[in-house]
Amino acid sequence: HAHTPAVIAMTYILPLTAKDFTRALWQSATECPVVFPGGVAVIPWMVPGGSKIAAATSEQMKHFEAAIWAQHGIFCSGPDFDTTFGLMHTIEKSADIYMRVLCSGKTVLQTITDDNLRAIANDFGVQLNEAFLDQ
Repeated sequence: HAHTPAVIAMTYILPLTAKDFTRALWQSATECPVVFPGGVAVIPWMVPGGSKIAAATSEQMKHFEAAIWAQHGIFCSGPDFDTTFGLMHTIEKSADIYMRVLCSGKTVLQTITDDNLRAIANDFGVQLNEAFLDQ
């Protein structure tokens, strides 16, 4: 668990859905679909440290390796510390890129498309969560 500033900032401006967050993160850095092809969960704001947020997070971790806590931070899980820290770092780095693009005030001229995401997944042998792609 960490209090990741860029991820927290995203929770103020994006709809609090796994699809919205996953797409924004995947489209912000090419390594994201490789590092977390299943996407990320999003937990709406809850009192930190309590049983309700623990239960909600536990339920989401059955399907995801990372859960974003609105206005609080992120919870990640993995087989060892290095892998888990790498996951968290990749998510925060992508969130930082996303927020910097928004803060530029410029019109986004290009992004990583769904076809690009599928090409990345194909080349790296990972299975993307297709529910998060436009069909």
